[in-house]
Amino acid sequence: MAPRTTVLLVAAALVAAGGVYLLLEVRSSGAAAPSGQALAEAAARRPGVASSSTVAQPRQIEDLGAPGREERSPRPERVDKGAAFAPQPVTDGLDPSALAVDPVTNPDFDAAMLEANKLYDRHNYEDARALALKLLERQPGSVRMLRVVVSSSCILADAETAQKYWSALPEFDRGQMASRCEKFDVVFKP
Repeated sequence: MAPRTTVLLVAAALVAAGGVYLLLEVRSSGAAAPSGQALAEAAARRPGVASSSTVAQPRQIEDLGAPGREERSPRPERVDKGAAFAPQPVTDGLDPSALAVDPVTNPDFDAAMLEANKLYDRHNYEDARALALKLLERQPGSVRMLRVVVSSSCILADAETAQKYWSALPEFDRGQMASRCEKFDVVFKP
């Protein structure tokens, strides 16, 4: 064997031995298992994700003669299947009014634009276009909303509306929209 290979094998063995040593030290120190109080505090910070009744509770190990030592129970005592796995909106630090149902009346223009994009991504082109048109009334030069209107209009075979808003786009975006709309037999006139 070449000396380089030998050195690499010895180094790999030392790294592996160090990893095993660290694993054993962490397990023996008890630092790997969070306390019941820490789990309850974490659940309180994230309401709806997991409540204290769905988190596995620590139990005392009496048969080993180690008083005060805790072990995780193998499964939660009670699982609320609907709430524990349902997607929850992330609202940490956000104003609840920023999550209004009607994005047009929502003063947060970016959230409303995001909603228009989501409607488009879900293939709800009519609603995406309608929302984007309402948002363009508030902010006429929004390239993002112009693109939603043009693209949705092309998909809905409304060449007149697509042409009208395509003309308002910057040159780069007009080129992209032209190639996208060609797939739907909509050709723009300069």
